[in-house]
Formats: sequence, C-alpha cells, structure tokens
Amino acid sequence: MASIIRIKRSSGTNKPASLNWGEMGYVTGIGSYGGTNQYKDRIFVGDDGSNVFPVGGHYYTSMMEHTPGTVAGVSNTRNSDGGIVAVLDDNRKVDQWNVDNLRMDGNVISSTDTDGNVIFDPNGTGEVNIVDDTFLSFGTDKDVKFEYDEDGTDRLLVSGKEVMFNTPLNVSTHSQFGKIKIDSNIISTVSGAGDKLFIDPFPDGLSNQGDVIIKGNLQVDGTTTSVNSTNVTVNDPIFTIGDVTSERTVMQSVATGISTIILDSVVGINTGDIISGNAALPNSGLTTVTTYDVGAKMITVEGSTTAGITTTSQLTVTHAFDTNTDRGIAFNYNTGIGTANSKTGFFGYVDQDTNTASSAPANSWTYVPDATVTGSLVNGTRGFLDIKGIYYQTADYNTHGAVYFDENGLQTSTNNPASPIITSKQILTAVTKNTLALASNVTVAVGDIVRQDTSGAYGVVETGGTNINSLDLVGVEGTFTNTYNIRKEGENGSIQNLAVIPATVSVIYTNKPHWSSTLDGGTF
Repeated sequence: MASIIRIKRSSGTNKPASLNWGEMGYVTGIGSYGGTNQYKDRIFVGDDGSNVFPVGGHYYTSMMEHTPGTVAGVSNTRNSDGGIVAVLDDNRKVDQWNVDNLRMDGNVISSTDTDGNVIFDPNGTGEVNIVDDTFLSFGTDKDVKFEYDEDGTDRLLVSGKEVMFNTPLNVSTHSQFGKIKIDSNIISTVSGAGDKLFIDPFPDGLSNQGDVIIKGNLQVDGTTTSVNSTNVTVNDPIFTIGDVTSERTVMQSVATGISTIILDSVVGINTGDIISGNAALPNSGLTTVTTYDVGAKMITVEGSTTAGITTTSQLTVTHAFDTNTDRGIAFNYNTGIGTANSKTGFFGYVDQDTNTASSAPANSWTYVPDATVTGSLVNGTRGFLDIKGIYYQTADYNTHGAVYFDENGLQTSTNNPASPIITSKQILTAVTKNTLALASNVTVAVGDIVRQDTSGAYGVVETGGTNINSLDLVGVEGTFTNTYNIRKEGENGSIQNLAVIPATVSVIYTNKPHWSSTLDGGTF
C-alpha cells in the first residue's frame, strides 16, 4: 500500500516562521531575488535553534539548467529575474563573461554599453604591460602594429600603414626617421646611411622646383658648397671669400679641467688657431690649438676648461695659419662638344708665384682662362684683359711719363719730362742700361762716353765718380763683353784709355723709354 510523505508547504509569499530541527518547508510559486517573491520556489530547513534557512529549490537549480561552459544565449524562464549560474566545462571555461560593462568573448574584450569605453587602469604604480616580441595591433586587418623587438633590435617597432600625429610631438631624446636622426637641435643621417642629406620642398615636382626658406643666418661648415641653380643673388654690398673664422659644434660634453674637445669637424683647423666663444675655455674663454686629430675630430687646446661645456655648444675658430693657397673665383665652361673641351677659368688673388712664364710676384691679381686648380693653387697661361683704362695709385707713376714694360714685364712709366736723363732736350727715346763691374778703379764724369775696343759697344756715363770700380752706362748701343778694353770720350772730345776690361757686364734694362736731354749724333 503506497504512502505519501509531505513536508510543510505554502503558496504564500512568506517563508516558514519556524521549523523544528531537521524539519523542512517549501514555498511554491515563481521566485525572484528580493521583493515579494523572494521566498518562492525555495526549500527551507530548521536548525537546532529552530532558525529557518533556505537550502534549495527550483529557484536555484533552474539557474544551472544549461550546458556546462555555456553563458552566451542561455536564458532562465523559470525565475522572474531570469538569473543564471555560470557552470564551467571540463576545460574550466565559459564561452562568455560579462563584468559590469565589460565583456570577454573569445579573444575579444569589449564594452556592452553604447559608446562605452574600455579602460585599463592598474592600481598604484602598476603597469599595463605588453610582453617582449608581442604585437599590439590597430585596425580590423591589423593595419598598424607596435612591437618591442627584444630578440632583434631591442626597440619598439611600429610597422604597417602610415601613422599620423594630429597634435604636437615632443621628443626629449634623439629620434630616427628612416635614415634621418634628430637629436637636440641637430638633424643628421644615421650611422651607415651614407654622407648625403636631402631637403626637397616639392617632391612632386622637378628636382629644381620648390623653395627651401632659411630663417636667420646660414652657416656652412663643409669644404665644398655647390649651387646648381641658374640664378644666384646676394644682397651683401661686399662679398667675402676665404674667411679666416668659422663656427664648429661641440659633439661631446666637456667636463671641467679638460684640454681636449670633440667637434663636428676639424677640417681646416691648424695648430696655432684661436678657439673662443665659451667662457669655460682656458685663458678667460680664449685659447690656442696645440694639436688636432682628424680621425677623432678632436682638438687639444692650451690649458684646461674652467667649467663644463655642453653638447651642441658653438665655438669660434680664428684661423692663424698661412695655408699658402690662392683666393678667387673659378668658373667652368665648354669650348666645344665633348668632355675634352671642358675648361676651368680663374680670376683672383695668387698667393704664390706659380707661373714660370711670368715674372709677376706672389700676392698678385690674375686671370687664367684655362686653369688647373689643385689644392686651391692655380696654374695656367694668363688671359687677356678688356677694359677702358687703368689707373695707378699715387706715387707709383710719373706724371706725363710714357708707359712701357720693364725687364720683368711690369707696366710702368718713364721719368717726368721736367727731369730728363743725360743722353736733345726732352726727347722720348728708348734707352738700354748696362752696369760694368771693373777689375780696377777709374774716374769718369756724367756724360762721358765709354766705348769698348773691337766690339764697338758704347754708352753714356749715368753717374760719375772718382776711383770707382763700377760703371752705370745708359743709351748703350752694341754689346759690351768681358773680353776687350774700354776707353772714355770726354765732352771736349778727348779720348782716354781706361786700360781696364770689364769683369762682368749686367744688362739692367733694354730699350726702356726715357725722356732725354742729350742727343748723340753718332760717329763718322
């Protein structure tokens, strides 16, 4: 015979007021968490103090009636609040997890509220860390990636599509852009990227289009500056080349008490040059180069620094060394087709006497249409000068004198007609002058004619004297030698044998124009 055992039960909304120890009670209905139905669909049991506690019921078990590991798409139609309990699968996983407005689903962390943010906020000094050699990607197709390349370059690498910054970018240390590095106020190429840096203001145009505008002064410290434009204008009223000062940049910080300085370049620096421009330099900011190292780009100065000198500081070099080089303008041109017809012309200051075909001294101004320029020294045949006239500076010409070339090819002028030489009155004549060195002394007067036996050469004494062993003769005709005897003819026509043979004959000048007050009618 069947029997039914029932526990206490109620269809109301309240839990049992009391239950005996071990006694159970059930409240039927659709339960919820809190509110009027907060006790429905639950089983209660009494403890040894007659206290009533919920220990089960469909309200609770309905929350777990779904496939283990499943959260997404699960619903609880039993309870009015529809709550569910996540049941892990055998891999200790669920297919979705929601916390407040954050959702973890598959490999995605997202927000569930409209336009909600996802914020990573570690507590205190904690960090949001992306481990080594792991990409942080942007875009559905992973268009841009960040990676700290620990096992490669040991740098944070950004790869993929173009990255644009719409706000100012402030970088406190050096930065590299392709083969370009920006460090402090220096823009340079990176090591191993070659020796060329291009600035192209109009890359979509031709190589000669666009403007590069420099605000302020432009300092070029290189050894060669090439300008390929077809038109160059300079506003300076005086254009200076061959400056004896230059600016150099300190490349490594210099501590106190140091006598060596690393510069961006030591080309053109020589021992004895003066370094200035920083109060920390020895001798109150003015010191002298004692040695220099081209490879290390290092100079050693006299004395030691009195304070530190920071990197990128500018120092002024006053060159105090004679380079013995020419100064001027060289220009290139072609005389025909083919590189064999490429020529270099030069006009300017010649520091040394390098032209063996000219007697012009060093420190001359010259023009060479077909020049060879080697090591800033110019060689070549001098060219023609096409001008209207030439003025000589005061004291370097004789008023109303005639212009002629001296024995060195220098253009000069004759004496003033008001002070003619003795050899008719103020007649311009071509005069040759010899100096005869004698083995014995003679006595002659100005205007005496000295004639040599056999050779027939003769000339007029320019400067007389008693017991002299050197004769200066002007108006020389013929050729004096050191072989034959000489005689003199006085103004009264008397002839005296001087009984001496010239030891040497020096031609001082030949056919030099002179104003003369003496006309020699010759012999018969």
